[in-house]
Amino acid sequence: MLLDRYIDSSLAYQGAGRALGVEAVAEINRFATGGLTADRTIYLRLDAATRAARRGERGEAADRLEQAGDEFFETAGAAYDELAAADPQRVRTIDAAAAPDAVLAAAIDAIADLLP
Repeated sequence: MLLDRYIDSSLAYQGAGRALGVEAVAEINRFATGGLTADRTIYLRLDAATRAARRGERGEAADRLEQAGDEFFETAGAAYDELAAADPQRVRTIDAAAAPDAVLAAAIDAIADLLP
């Protein structure tokens, strides 16, 4: 199964970014999922300036989450960095500032060992 959001995003966005507490959010998720975790998380790391520039190039307004501001994303990004450092086999960090083909290739490579 492939998901675009799961426990790691809750830990980063709600636990760290919204300051609800990473451990508190982790505990709620452990209860809700019965301890089920993802086999692999792909963390697409992108700096705030590049993120904003790309959104502007597409002519998109900031959505509710993006309106939280750079500090929110720096905090959430730091939480993702901590998750990746704590479990680098499961949480793979990809430089999303690279060319789209390179990001795709890195993502495929990051899950290759999980594929039949």
